Amino acid sequence: MIKKIKAFFIALILLSTLNASSQIKNYPPPGKLVDVNGYKMHLIVKGEDKKGPTVVFFHGAGDIALNWNLVLPKVGKFAKAVAIDFAGEGWSEHGHGLALNQQVYDTYQALKNAKLNGPYILVGHSLGGIHANLFASKYKEEVLGVVMVDATHPDVVLKIFNRETKKMERKKMRLTANSPIRKVVKTHIYEPKETKSFQGKKDFGNRLDKFSTDDKKLFNWIYNERKWTYVPGESNTYEAEIFQEMFLNKQKYHLGDIPLIVISGGNKSIPEGDKNWSSKQLVEHREFLQKDLLKLSSNNKQIIAKKSGHNIHIDEPKLVAKAIKKMVKKMKK
Repeated sequence: MIKKIKAFFIALILLSTLNASSQIKNYPPPGKLVDVNGYKMHLIVKGEDKKGPTVVFFHGAGDIALNWNLVLPKVGKFAKAVAIDFAGEGWSEHGHGLALNQQVYDTYQALKNAKLNGPYILVGHSLGGIHANLFASKYKEEVLGVVMVDATHPDVVLKIFNRETKKMERKKMRLTANSPIRKVVKTHIYEPKETKSFQGKKDFGNRLDKFSTDDKKLFNWIYNERKWTYVPGESNTYEAEIFQEMFLNKQKYHLGDIPLIVISGGNKSIPEGDKNWSSKQLVEHREFLQKDLLKLSSNNKQIIAKKSGHNIHIDEPKLVAKAIKKMVKKMKK
């Protein structure tokens, strides 16, 4: 009886593996898989034959490299352009955890292993703006420019629950930091990480309207058909801790005179206020944070995307591509 039960579960595992393999065969990665210390990262590359700087795109939290697919082909016409799936996202395998500083290190290694050498122009959307800032600070000698696309500010405000007052309050995220930042791991992974999974579900609304039919299928497979996997105990991105560190050591993350373009959404929905923060205060603070990003460089410019909300690269991809093109031309000169 025990042997039959074991055989049954083995059959289920094999069937699950076969189904997963079949799914991956039906939805192969649209880019290339590059080895980084024993695990594979997914890169979508356009304009690989172009000369000049390499434009690197960092996606936001919960997004994948495919989110840049309205901008990437446009940039690929005049420069080498690469969008990256961070570890455990999209088609990338799980690496040494999700800490933001680890993701930056792994990204750099992936670029080098893929022969996508610098100098680099970094483009970061939302949380990807933090990645761009960390990358530029770590590898400053190889960075020619940075473009922030409605990027996250290290002093971002989130609504959190105050356990003492039993109420929802507005607090600066960096004040929730309570753990030491995990050091970057550079060792080789010899065996796949043990993962757990769950079935995710995402309603895209009209967000995918501008994407191709093939891209829509890939988005749907990633978010609604394929199971989401995670490595137990390695889900901490150390956002609050790193944001706090960036706040306390601003000079360390200053870009000097590296050209910086901050593209901010000018058509966002008005947030709902409460007794702690009115709608007007929230909007003013949001606009203040975007302007404050300009302080990262002495060579800065802000562009207001009047027709865009938070996802400027989807609402106005031409505007983002145009800003990058101007920077690339300036760098070539």
